[in-house]
Amino acid sequence: MEVALIGILFLIILVIGHEFGHFFAAKLFGLRVDEFGFGFPPRIFSRKRGETRYSVNLLPFGGFVKIHGEHPKDGEKLEEPERSFTHQSTYRRSVIIVAGAFMNFLIGWIALCLVFAIGVENRVVIDRVMPGSPASAIGLMSGQEIEGFNSAEEFVNFVENNKGKEVSINGTVVTPRENPPAGEGALGVVVTDVGIEKQGIFKSIWSGLTSAILTTGLIAKSFAGFIGGIFSGNFTVVDQVTGPVGVFNLLGDVSALGFTPLVQLLALISLNLVVINLVPFPALDGGRLLSIVVEKIIGRRLSEKFEIFANAIGLAVLLLLMVVVTIKDIINIF
Repeated sequence: MEVALIGILFLIILVIGHEFGHFFAAKLFGLRVDEFGFGFPPRIFSRKRGETRYSVNLLPFGGFVKIHGEHPKDGEKLEEPERSFTHQSTYRRSVIIVAGAFMNFLIGWIALCLVFAIGVENRVVIDRVMPGSPASAIGLMSGQEIEGFNSAEEFVNFVENNKGKEVSINGTVVTPRENPPAGEGALGVVVTDVGIEKQGIFKSIWSGLTSAILTTGLIAKSFAGFIGGIFSGNFTVVDQVTGPVGVFNLLGDVSALGFTPLVQLLALISLNLVVINLVPFPALDGGRLLSIVVEKIIGRRLSEKFEIFANAIGLAVLLLLMVVVTIKDIINIF
């Protein structure tokens, strides 16, 4: 139940944050926003404030902002053309579209600022396990925490001082080698310190920004590798992607570690959404941004039929990918 509530809270923060970016930018330019919705129809509840209807919908897989004239039919006459999306300049329409991803970046930045301001207690984590080593024999794996040690240096000294003797590592008895192969160490693991020193408010703001930029760049690089693998026929890259089921399962593991790791996970998910939303693919914000660029180049608006067809194909591909990833996540769990 606790994990479900955390998942719902994450969804609300990420979805409403993203859609608020579109909403705020549209309002800033004086456009008419007809509806701000959480989830997708059918509608459960709604209330109109001013000219905008705020709604909660049944399918909680995202949200939407309905801007006047955003998807006009060919030849349609708009009620307030000067306040419609389609009659705005390329710059304004681009800002409104990018504003959603910007809000996701802002959420990630704020979350990382909080992480640096609180700090993270240092943990000793395995970076690599050598094949055929004592560590491998007792099932130690990359990413696993070594319990009972305050630093990697303390752990290394412990292992070195107990070569040839039985010791307990994470509750399992193992004997570090007295004469290990060169470069492997007595136990056959590479360990590293994982922690964040608590910082002051101003330093945490800067550290959060630099970390958010670096993380977004790494995510973009990884995503480019994923797309490249798909187009080259290397479908094993799908194993590197985690869908909603995998994220929910990860949420359960991370929630057991405390508040700060949860905030870190929120930042990571939000920064992932920055990259995903800006991919120039139909049905995503990046695809809409690309269509605006194409319109600017050819000097006319793309036809309604083409946009509907492109978005339908894009959505179908995204749904297919989500189904494949979800099946993979379920198989990995069980």
